[in-house]
Amino acid sequence: MNRALLFAACTLTAHAWDGAGHMLVGQIAWEFMTPAARAKAAELVAKIDGKFNGGQPYHFVTVGCWMDDLRSLPKKDYPWSKWHYVDAEKTADGTAFKLPEPPHVVSAIDGALAVLKDSAATTEKRAEALGQLIHWVGDVHQPLHATTWNNDRGGNSYLIYGVPFSDLFINQTSNLHSYWDKAFRFDAAEGKIIEAWKSPARPSAPGEDPIAEHAKALIATRSVAELDELKLPQNAEAWARESHIIGCTKAYPPGDHPTDTEVRKLDPEWVKSNRKLAERRIVIAGHRLATMLNDALQ
Repeated sequence: MNRALLFAACTLTAHAWDGAGHMLVGQIAWEFMTPAARAKAAELVAKIDGKFNGGQPYHFVTVGCWMDDLRSLPKKDYPWSKWHYVDAEKTADGTAFKLPEPPHVVSAIDGALAVLKDSAATTEKRAEALGQLIHWVGDVHQPLHATTWNNDRGGNSYLIYGVPFSDLFINQTSNLHSYWDKAFRFDAAEGKIIEAWKSPARPSAPGEDPIAEHAKALIATRSVAELDELKLPQNAEAWARESHIIGCTKAYPPGDHPTDTEVRKLDPEWVKSNRKLAERRIVIAGHRLATMLNDALQ
């Protein structure tokens, strides 16, 4: 297949975890937040304009999609493009990670957290900061939001085929980044890649199925005790470093980088193994978001 022809059709940069992934992070966080933090978070989220949510008010789970919903704005009115990721070049093991100059997702998280904790900030600014945090904490746990290889922009120009996407955006081609955004929803059976479940409609409140059902299933199979990552330093730079190491060692298929005329077919067994990894990253992001907000919203 001709990579150049496919790339010419794609001008849209992929998001981090798709809408379902961001809502899972939010629902998992909600499960582990204190009643006081939940109440304060719900109060703040209610201040965010729902016109980008089909006119429906955002709530804690759906507001995780807000920063991507805003991409419908003209490019000149969307100043946060670089705030979703941190580009660090792929190496053999990722241990050489060095934080580049901001803006990037690490500086975005740190800045939004400072605003959220600032009692002198307006309610509107704190609400905006909360919506951003819920999204960006999810972003920084997606391995290809902390890794790039041969200037492929986190796999956006690493074009692939063989993945039965049902919900790519208009003019978006199949690439490695868009696959990782949805890796928790893809599996393999009988030698083929399958979509294990489709991204659902947005729930009208936290705790509603099917997002709540999936979140509870992920939590049930991954106890806090077994998530060793939660024992490590808990700050945005450490999380980016962690994602970068995964990005370098596991997020790219084995072998060299595609040439400008290649489109790579993903191996079903490789996709199958990635599903559990992506699920784990989402669960860890949810736990970390809950801990952060329990502290910030005291």
